[in-house]
Amino acid sequence: MIKNYTKALLLCSILITILILGCKRESVLDNPIDPILPPSTTITMVNDLTQVTASVSGIVLDESNVPIASAVVTSGAAATTTNSNGMFIFQNISLSKENGSVTVVKAGYFKGVRSFKTTAGKNHTVRLQLMQKVLSGTVSAAAGGTINSNGGASIIFPATAFVTSTGAAYMGTVNVYSRWINPTAANLSFIIPGDLRGVGTNGAENILETYGMVGAELEDASGNTLKIATGKKATISFPLPASLQASAPATIQLWHFDDATARWKENGTATKAGSTYTAQVDKFSFWNCDVSIANFILLDYTLINATTNTPLASTLTRIKAVFGRINYELTNNEGFVSQLVPKNEALVLEVISPCNSVIYSQNIGPFLSNSSLGNININLPISEYKNFTGRLINCIGSPVNSGFISFYANTGIGIYANTNATGNFAFSLLNCVAGNLSFNYTGVDNATSTGSVVVNGSSSNGNANINLGNITVCNLPSNADIYAVGAEEVAFNINQAKFWKNGIATNLTDGTRWAIASSIFISGTDVYVVGTEQNPAGKMIAKIWKNGIVSNLINSSVYDNYATSVCVAGNDIYVSGNENNISGTHYRAKYWKNGVENYLTDGMYEATASKILTIGMDIYVVGMERNNSGRKIAKVWKNGIPNNLTNGNSFSEGRSMFLLGTDIYTSGWEATSQGIYTAKIWKNGIETNLTNGNNTAVAQSIFVSGTDVYAAGWESLGNGNAGNYVAKFWKNGIVTNLTNGNTFADASSIYIFNGNVFIGGRERSITTGQLVAKIWKNGVSTNLTDGTKNAYLNSIFIQ
Repeated sequence: MIKNYTKALLLCSILITILILGCKRESVLDNPIDPILPPSTTITMVNDLTQVTASVSGIVLDESNVPIASAVVTSGAAATTTNSNGMFIFQNISLSKENGSVTVVKAGYFKGVRSFKTTAGKNHTVRLQLMQKVLSGTVSAAAGGTINSNGGASIIFPATAFVTSTGAAYMGTVNVYSRWINPTAANLSFIIPGDLRGVGTNGAENILETYGMVGAELEDASGNTLKIATGKKATISFPLPASLQASAPATIQLWHFDDATARWKENGTATKAGSTYTAQVDKFSFWNCDVSIANFILLDYTLINATTNTPLASTLTRIKAVFGRINYELTNNEGFVSQLVPKNEALVLEVISPCNSVIYSQNIGPFLSNSSLGNININLPISEYKNFTGRLINCIGSPVNSGFISFYANTGIGIYANTNATGNFAFSLLNCVAGNLSFNYTGVDNATSTGSVVVNGSSSNGNANINLGNITVCNLPSNADIYAVGAEEVAFNINQAKFWKNGIATNLTDGTRWAIASSIFISGTDVYVVGTEQNPAGKMIAKIWKNGIVSNLINSSVYDNYATSVCVAGNDIYVSGNENNISGTHYRAKYWKNGVENYLTDGMYEATASKILTIGMDIYVVGMERNNSGRKIAKVWKNGIPNNLTNGNSFSEGRSMFLLGTDIYTSGWEATSQGIYTAKIWKNGIETNLTNGNNTAVAQSIFVSGTDVYAAGWESLGNGNAGNYVAKFWKNGIVTNLTNGNTFADASSIYIFNGNVFIGGRERSITTGQLVAKIWKNGVSTNLTDGTKNAYLNSIFIQ
């Protein structure tokens, strides 16, 4: 008995020693922030470098579900803008396999980013709701202060905590634009940056359960970005919704959103005090309080409307697990979804209606490895869906077997549905709107890059099956409306200002006095055009047309005023222009903001403003001003402060401009010592010659798409100024001629849309000798006028 007792004590001692040693070993190796992983856990290290070919389509909305048009969208190396329905599409582009992403930028809103696991060969559908960028308050950089955001969130800044983008200390007023994102919001998946995946401090991928996010952008009074100084930290308070307070841990992981990688990255912890999490941060983007899990698998499935046997497109799905909400995803045009879910846990798959109700629920899992549920057939009552069918045909009535329909519904749903080998398409969407469902659609032929007209339609509650019939895709721009403005001569020395949409002309003036339309800009559904018309007294009056309704920018009969360019940011309308002095000897550069004029020059020397753009709170104008030697100097004014692009030793002029992030691209010309214009572009003031200076040339317009820089203009065919002008464009400095030089031609405006190059300009008709307004799409020209009268095209806009 004693021997057995002694043996038992010895065995217990050995076991205790092993356990103690084991615990000590684990405490050294374990990350104290990451949750302790069960033995079956497989950590997935992040590697975003592997690329696959896939497609991305989606819709960009504000938080009221109103489409945001003309937003700049990038994905991988591709770039485009949203159309009038807020929709966009990228087909067969290179994307990160582990972290495909879409980034959307629009003035007046926080940047929108959506991330996803990429499935090769599939289309990925995303929906982004951009949050309006509203000023939360200001603080003194010297003293610091507290900013209260929406929902009870707050940020406390210490004194002397700010630096400029270059790292210089800043002591002025700080404008803080902040936003709290409610983790229980119904639209959470559409407004958060990225998705609910994060990279831990150990480099492993995690799926996240959010308890709230706070983001902020810091700017000086001129709209320049500010940062937190090294060694300083701000304190963020995250309010906790009542429904999450019981499950919220006392200490929670903190993650910040890294714009460069479109990833949430672990960065510290937040501490719970009552109904608030508090954390200190040393930088600003968006910050996120999350519980993480590193044990997961990849799951895919396809939702099918069992009643019609068609895919449920652009449908919101949700996976729920034991510890809470995991992930929301949208089905693509084929009803397909792929997402990360917890490993070895019982889960619930839910399908969510546009009214945020659960219309289908199914228990799934546990899963030990990557899995597919295949087709999930859902029986839906007629009142809860709309089923659309139709067929695309080309100009001769043959089926479009490689095409798609771009479909928008007033519920904020955008769908790109592909055709099959016979040109047919079919898809279902969930519907819960009382009364009629309104929608519009257009067909696109991938093989010819042409589209159909836009068709509007509606369906009552009792009509669940809608056959759109044959949609003819023939000779119109694919997935885009082409707008152009200019003028056409109606009598000697009298031009009539004109506006074209997809080749259909509308007169802006009555043709009794000289007039011209100079520039066009589209914001949402509003079309803005600026130009100039002579009044009965013979003076030139700068004008603006909004949706065809004209207003004078100035009523003076003393000076001639010309409007040259227009842009719109939020509710603000900016117009650049020129004013002739009372003696008529030279021009003075100016701009209007919401009709209030602002002078850029003092009138001592001749100056002109050619183009105006805004980004954030900064106003940029490009043009020229003569120096005291009489030479023209290409200039860019930022908030009224001039910056010379050339040194004034020769003549030069800035003609156009494009803003992308913090980069300023300008096009124009500079003369050689022989007086020959050289076409050139400047990036942030650094020049690049597009021509060699042997023949006169001008870069009249510039557009940047992704990493590609395009410019359009003209060059004389012969030496010096001799010979006809040839219309041409340059892509990254490589020239393409649009005309053959047999007659005069020039290019005045360029716009890149969905990878297509649109250029507006004019060419003299060999038959009539008159100038013909025209648009080239990927080098193929379409005439806007018949050549019986001189015509001019000054500006184009595509959406």
